[in-house]
Amino acid sequence: MDTPLSSNTKAILLLTAPLLLGKGAEGPKLLSLGEYNRLAHFLREQNAEPADLLSPNAHELVNAGGAIVEPGRLESLLERGFLLSQVVEHWQSRAIWVASRADNSYPRRLKSRLREYAPAILYGAGASTLLDGGGLGVVGSRDADDGLIQFTRSVGALAASASQSIVSGGGERHRSCGDGRRPGSRRYCLWRAF
Repeated sequence: MDTPLSSNTKAILLLTAPLLLGKGAEGPKLLSLGEYNRLAHFLREQNAEPADLLSPNAHELVNAGGAIVEPGRLESLLERGFLLSQVVEHWQSRAIWVASRADNSYPRRLKSRLREYAPAILYGAGASTLLDGGGLGVVGSRDADDGLIQFTRSVGALAASASQSIVSGGGERHRSCGDGRRPGSRRYCLWRAF
């Protein structure tokens, strides 16, 4: 990540992201996209934003939103700050970027087309600015056989020759499938929170 996380992104990660490093104890139930969208709508009505949930006087805002998300659950999610700092350090060491819908770096194309259905958080590797130019999405099974891997490589090479970006889910076995390894080829991996 080139830039530090915004306060809004930190709050959204605390509310929606698993924040796991290895195997850990199960924490509070994360907000679904629908729950997060209802909470975000409530915050806008209060002239507030997700970062306000991290402020010293957030207790009043958390209680006021109790009809949307139970205050105890919200507080438990927001108390995971230390875990968030550990996970962010882990992402930074692997050049993984994170963007929330509240960030200017969030792909405008996704936001304008998907609106409230756009993932609240995106995780990625590679140049995030390429996402606004579109591309070819490549996803597949973790159990892909060698024939499918070869087909995926040929699709990646064809996309690279046409100067099209590849958007990949970034699975362990498939990280190099669409890479093209040609001058000017563009590849990035994108993961969404939910």
